[in-house]
Order: sequence, then C-alpha cells, then structure tokens
Amino acid sequence: MTQDIDLTVAKKDLLEWATRRGAAAARVGDPGHLGDAVAGQRPEDLLPQVRSMIVLGGSAPRAGEWLSPRVEVMESIGTADRMTTVGSSLARHIEDTYGYYAMCVPTATDQDDKAFLDFPAAAIAAGVGGPSLAGPALHPEHGFLYLSVILTSLPLAVDGPLDAAVCPAPSCVAMWEEHGTTPCTAVCPIDAGGCLGGELDDGLFASRRYDAARCRDRVYHYWVPGYQAALERTLDEPDAARRKMILYGSFFTRTMWSITYSNVSQGQCFECMRVCPVGSEKRALR
Repeated sequence: MTQDIDLTVAKKDLLEWATRRGAAAARVGDPGHLGDAVAGQRPEDLLPQVRSMIVLGGSAPRAGEWLSPRVEVMESIGTADRMTTVGSSLARHIEDTYGYYAMCVPTATDQDDKAFLDFPAAAIAAGVGGPSLAGPALHPEHGFLYLSVILTSLPLAVDGPLDAAVCPAPSCVAMWEEHGTTPCTAVCPIDAGGCLGGELDDGLFASRRYDAARCRDRVYHYWVPGYQAALERTLDEPDAARRKMILYGSFFTRTMWSITYSNVSQGQCFECMRVCPVGSEKRALR
C-alpha cells in the first residue's frame, strides 16, 4: 500500500496529530535499535510486522506538584495514563487512516513482572530523550516525561537519537567537580542506602551504579508490590484487631486506590527527577 501513501506527509500528520493531543515530544525511532533486548522484549516480539517505532513523551507532573512540600501529592497523582491514551488513539488513527498495523505498547508489566518493552531505550532510539545518570530518558527541554510507544508496520523515516548529550547538565558537572557528586546521586546515594551512583569524566557520565531492586521497592511502595506485601502480612497476623488495622489503615487503602482507581504502574518516588536541573526552567514559575 506504500505506493498509495506519501510517507513524508503521513509522518507529518501522525506526529502533529499526537502533539495536538498533548504530546510534548513525538519522534520516530528504528525498532532495530532495540534488537539486543532480551527475548520477549524486542519490538518484533510484540508486533512481528513492525517497521517503525513512534515514541511520544508528555504529561509530566505540573510545576506546582513538583514544588509541593507534601510528598503525598506526588504519591497520589498519576499522569502516565494520559500518554497511554494518546498512544492508543494514535495506533487506531494509523490503522483507520492508513491501513497499517499499529499497537500501543502496554505500560503495565508482563510475565515475571517485567516491562513489555524498554521504554527509556525506545525514547533514546527515537531522540525523545537522552540517557541519564538517574536512569529515565531526559528530554533536553522538558526533562522527565512519561512515555508512550507505538509500533507499526507503516514504514516511516527515522528521526534517530539526539546528537548532543542531555545529561549531565552544566550545573551537575560543576557540582561534581566541587563535591564529587551530582544532584540525583546526592539525593539517593547508593553507598548510603540509596539507589544511584556513578562517575563523571570530562563532562559526561562515565559509569553508573543502580540498585534496581531497592529502587523498585521505593518507587512502587504502593501499587501491586505494596498490595502483595500488605496482604502477606495480614494473612500471617494472628490478632484480629491488628489484621483489621492493616486492612483499614491508610497504607492498604492507598495501595488499593493505586491499583484500582489509578490502574497504572504509578510510581511514588520522584526525588532524583525533582532535583534534576534538566527541564527545571519549565518548573520555575511565579
């Protein structure tokens, strides 16, 4: 069907369609860049006919939410599902308008609680962000963004990765040279019970240390892992009054809310991104 479609026009239509509906960034990546992923997490494992990978970024927390001294604000507000909605709508638009297969990659977890796809790697491959010492792909203008990935058999021209490094920011390099740490590694130091560590060399990060298990425990202390932990403790508790206290307490209530009402893999710890200077000018308001 490609002879009936101007692929340049189609790409322009799709990316503009996504930005009009809320995407702050929209680019096309080569799904082959994720070919080294483990079996089951490659784009062709999800859509065998895949030719293009559209990556959208947007719906970051509002500046006021970042600024709030109440940590419960960021623990309770989930905006990732907004990008999933845009991605699902774009996939339908591709199939209905152009007649090519398309799917929005689920943001939930697959077997063994693993992601369906490496979303940061997809964002880096498309240039929606660059790699960071903290882990998430960072957009050079907006910093942290939630992501949506659409796989399609429509063969679109690839935008590719960014030319310049996004992380570390100049202020991070200055902090490293003076103190031997960066904002993200200082707020969550791996050698002091945190999740992050690493080194900068000549203005770039040369190594990265990351405790994924510890980070997961902090990021998802509500949602499914929190529910499982609380349920196990409830079943093991012999005292009826204490069982009731666990089930009706604020922790279990918030956990149930996050996996029912929210219905997304909602993270609660944003501290490495809260202190990240990339995109911070977007959060400096009146």
